[in-house]
Amino acid sequence: MSGLLAEIGKKIAERWVAVLALPGLLFLAAAITAWTLGHRHALDPAALGRQVTAWSTDPVTRSFGGLLVILMVSMVGAVAAGLAATALGQAVERLWTLQGVHAPARWLVTLRRRRFARAVRRVESAGTPDAAARAIAMADRICLLEPARPAWIGDRLRVPRVHVSEAYGLDLDACWPHLWLIVPQESRTAVEAARDSLAAAARLTGWSVLYLLLVVWWWPGAVIAGLLFATAWSRARMAAATLADLVEAVVDLHVGDLSDRLAPARQAEPLTGRALTSLLRKSRWDPDYPGAWSSEGG
Repeated sequence: MSGLLAEIGKKIAERWVAVLALPGLLFLAAAITAWTLGHRHALDPAALGRQVTAWSTDPVTRSFGGLLVILMVSMVGAVAAGLAATALGQAVERLWTLQGVHAPARWLVTLRRRRFARAVRRVESAGTPDAAARAIAMADRICLLEPARPAWIGDRLRVPRVHVSEAYGLDLDACWPHLWLIVPQESRTAVEAARDSLAAAARLTGWSVLYLLLVVWWWPGAVIAGLLFATAWSRARMAAATLADLVEAVVDLHVGDLSDRLAPARQAEPLTGRALTSLLRKSRWDPDYPGAWSSEGG
């Protein structure tokens, strides 16, 4: 048990360093550079070198107490910056997955639907197979289905829900926790890796926001922020597409296993998609009203 706890502690420490400490220290270095150089000497390494030399020769910073204070302040500042970036990343993820019910998100959904409709019309009016293929690819870049979310990532993560519902009559939100308990570890690892990649991309977006704040003192902060944001957005799209494909694949490969596992408990044959959804949602499907759910006591 002590060995297991030590290994868990080691992994937590490694993750803490990778996610918070190191990026936070880099941000602190950039912040110190911004404060030291300002806009006027933004790209003057000589000025930065002179300031660093002055700090290193200061008797206060060379003392043991001074070094200890600098170390403590640096670690606290790095962790604080990392926590701020993480919080911003979580907010970004929520923005990516908004449903678009209220304005201004609803306006973005409308704009994306118009773009998608134009793309579909180009597909329908394409005169050759090559032109049709290009038009389809353009439509797919907007969304694989008619857009219903303000952000591409939210729509891409919605696609498995729609496909699973259409193919199996399953509510993905209701069946996923049960599927997760029976899928092999390799499948779990792949899905978790994709989910972590999406979270990491959102966190990188958070870092881009923090670097953008340095523009107040140091204009290169805008360049760094732009590069980070572009990288984060590209990674986020890839991670969202991978996660959506993996979730759909897990359902395709293991929905039969889930039905078989639940059948003995009900002393029944393997369940159909709608019956399985009804069971997992703890509600009853009313065949007289397709598309409607009625509670057991209703």
